[in-house]
Amino acid sequence: FQKEIISLTSILNELLVITAATEVNDGYLRFMRTIRQFNYTVQVLGLGEEWKGGDVARTVGGGQKVRWLKKELEKHKDKQNTVIMFVDRATKMSFISLFQRKFNITLDHKSHIFQNLNGAIEEVVLKFEKSRVRARNVAYDTLPVVIHGNGPTKLQLNYLGNYAPSAWTVLNELTFPMIPLTVCLCFREACKKDVSCDYFFSIDADVALTNPDVLRILIEENKGLWNVPYITQVYLIRGETLRSRLAPVSLYQQEGMDPDMIFCKSVREQGVFMFVSNRDEFGRLISSTNYNISRLHPDMWQIFDNPVCVRERVCEYARVRVCVYVSAPPTPGIIYFFALTPVVCASVLVCVSERVSEHDERLSGGYENVPTVDIHMNQIQYEKEWLKFLKDYIVPVTEKLYPGYYPKAQAVMNFVVRYRPDEQPSLRPHHDSSTFTINIALNRKNIDYEGGGCRFLRYDCTVESPRKGWSFMHPGRLTHYHEGLPVTRGTRYIMVSFVDP
Repeated sequence: FQKEIISLTSILNELLVITAATEVNDGYLRFMRTIRQFNYTVQVLGLGEEWKGGDVARTVGGGQKVRWLKKELEKHKDKQNTVIMFVDRATKMSFISLFQRKFNITLDHKSHIFQNLNGAIEEVVLKFEKSRVRARNVAYDTLPVVIHGNGPTKLQLNYLGNYAPSAWTVLNELTFPMIPLTVCLCFREACKKDVSCDYFFSIDADVALTNPDVLRILIEENKGLWNVPYITQVYLIRGETLRSRLAPVSLYQQEGMDPDMIFCKSVREQGVFMFVSNRDEFGRLISSTNYNISRLHPDMWQIFDNPVCVRERVCEYARVRVCVYVSAPPTPGIIYFFALTPVVCASVLVCVSERVSEHDERLSGGYENVPTVDIHMNQIQYEKEWLKFLKDYIVPVTEKLYPGYYPKAQAVMNFVVRYRPDEQPSLRPHHDSSTFTINIALNRKNIDYEGGGCRFLRYDCTVESPRKGWSFMHPGRLTHYHEGLPVTRGTRYIMVSFVDP
């Protein structure tokens, strides 16, 4: 059952709306809401009876509604002022012209009152007004009162019903008592028989929910805004609906079809509407094709497939954009800013802690050789991701701090350096083979280690204790001659990139 009265501009004498329905489903409830909105009198025929007519989606109808209507009209034959509108009938009859003059019949050729969507989907568009939305027939430039859709046009009727006549209304807030949640790793038909289940919330592995109030919001809204033919990945179903209208059908199993297609097809065939809500941001879909859960922090490797995850979890880019400081004491060209979250710093340490090498050929091109105990990003399969990180997140900071310079974000040397008192406590004075260098602290001074820091000899300036996850950036060649100060206790780790060598 799918139909909807959109609006009525005038009522002639006493209007009685007659319709036919054998069961209460979402289409029936939507129809009744519009009836109540315009305060019409309605008579429903066949409610609760067995449907013996045809299926217009596949073949011709069986005439059951016509028989119901004929019987009902007998009751009103003596009411001279009553105007009867039957809103579920064929609008095209080949024989009607024979009796048109005899019975004073007028056909609504231009859809002033009735609009049948069968064969006319392209003719009907939405007309947005200040306080309402109406359907408009563009072929005749009319505003039909009744929109009728059945069979193959049900989905188009659902689309129109998303807007007309006044779908943009504020829903009343509901209160919902918090109850314990039952987590099912895999849906079973037995869930439909659990009478204690008020709602069934399905979520796939490719969904990342970032709004902690998602369940409360969905339950308070009661339904979404947009009636759609297909949903997948994450959705909420009332337990009562599962145990009643969806109980007779298999929702996920049918040979030759994907589970999500089976689910949507079964739900549509039972006359249950599926809604989407975009009033709030609930989360996002994740591309899991290259997601390696064997890594401690797999989001680090997702800058190409899932850049939003990197923006939120790896570097918190909102902080990168606003947290820009000049190091103290002030030194020309040295900038101090937030770069990586503490969780990511710990993950980098886990990746490199057991793979540190003392072999370093990073300056084999003619610059002075300053060997360090380090591991390069390509040794942990992270170089291309790190270069993308430099381009997307470090370059904007550089352009802001050094106006007129536009970095290419090319870096051959990207590595993590380890300083220990009994291994390599310090680094002798040198120039970096870069246009600018970034140094990101991966652990905490006075907790994980003591001593350390970087001293710029020409300016007699020392950066002693950068915070974990923060970077200080400085020019490389010629101007900023510097050295690494000795670590006296523990182990210090810093992440270094020579950018634009």
